[in-house]
Amino acid sequence: MRTLLVYIEIKGENKFVGEIVGNSSNDACFSYDSAYLNNPEHRAISIGLPLEEKTFDTIRTRIFFEGLLPEGFTRKCVAKWMHMDENDYLSILAGLGRECLGAIKVIEKLDQVIDPDYRELSKEEVYSLAREGASESAELVTKSHLSLTGASGKVGLYYNDLDKKWYLPIGEAPSTHIVKQSHVRLKKIVANEQLCLLMAKNLGIEIPESFIVTTDKNDDEAVLFATQRYDRQFTASNKVISSILI
Repeated sequence: MRTLLVYIEIKGENKFVGEIVGNSSNDACFSYDSAYLNNPEHRAISIGLPLEEKTFDTIRTRIFFEGLLPEGFTRKCVAKWMHMDENDYLSILAGLGRECLGAIKVIEKLDQVIDPDYRELSKEEVYSLAREGASESAELVTKSHLSLTGASGKVGLYYNDLDKKWYLPIGEAPSTHIVKQSHVRLKKIVANEQLCLLMAKNLGIEIPESFIVTTDKNDDEAVLFATQRYDRQFTASNKVISSILI
């Protein structure tokens, strides 16, 4: 029997939400912790998993938690790097779930704690991420245990505005941006996405901050699209890890 612990980040602190328990992806079920349920300030992690004192069935559990994982070719690449079956969402989630969108964290109950840290990425690594797309981002994802949804190759990175450098989060170190590569079959998709966001902003629609990351080359395969994490706010009172403000 496996037990995965679910947490959510609230005001910079991880709050225990509940557990996913099962032998495999086929029978895993989620239930909220009673202490989380009894706090009137807490909210459901999904509209499909309302705050109730019950164990949710395997289908409802899978719908939400599998939705935290990469999709399509990126999922295949991640599963290959992890030496796992791409259909075994529970095992992939156990390996990647230390930081999911929505500020949710999922870890195996007996997992070893990984100290938070950051590793600076060289210009060559950033360019490789842009050029290789899903396969390269899959390697970074598995090394940092970050799970980002979607079919496009993407990774959560930390951007230090002071030195204008990118860092790979390790362990529970948080990322600041979602960085996505261009698409080999859809030309100018990065420029198009940024244009659409800026147009929406000019129309009065609230959008996340974003920008285009260029490398030494400016052709389509050498640019990345960076979007600030919508589920996390950084303030002057944040802690310091490895000499990088977070």
